[in-house]
Amino acid sequence: MKRTRFFSVLALMIILAALGTASAYRGNLSGIDSESKEDIVNAIETNNYQAWKEVMSNRLTEENFNKCVKRHEARSEMREHREDKKLAIEAGDYDAFLVAAENWPKLPNIQDEGDFKLLVEIHKAKLDGDYDTVNELREQLGLPGRFGEHKMSGQSGRGR
Repeated sequence: MKRTRFFSVLALMIILAALGTASAYRGNLSGIDSESKEDIVNAIETNNYQAWKEVMSNRLTEENFNKCVKRHEARSEMREHREDKKLAIEAGDYDAFLVAAENWPKLPNIQDEGDFKLLVEIHKAKLDGDYDTVNELREQLGLPGRFGEHKMSGQSGRGR
């Protein structure tokens, strides 16, 4: 009885983890071919643990693990650079902004220190809740959309 309950709980945890992963990536199970994606979805929809386990087990290779490690490292580095850029903007430090943007593309609209100063003003206006100023300055810099009207991919999830 205890063994059955243990495996039931374990299976439930694995299914929840898979659903959480799929949800976190908005269904985009990167690096998985379309046939495997379909098999995973079908297994989950039909509550077929064995089919799901078989598809997932086939994906457990050292090569796929190394790909995951590389993606994680790249994302971590990107978060670091983004944080460095944010700190530079908050401090109004153009030189620090250039250093932070060196390994991660800076905004194409920020071409010089004058543009950077406008970016700092945008940041301050956002913090003050002055969205009219934010929108005016965004237009001056040629940034897309008005504040709150555009949707950027990848702007949800951890650390946001």
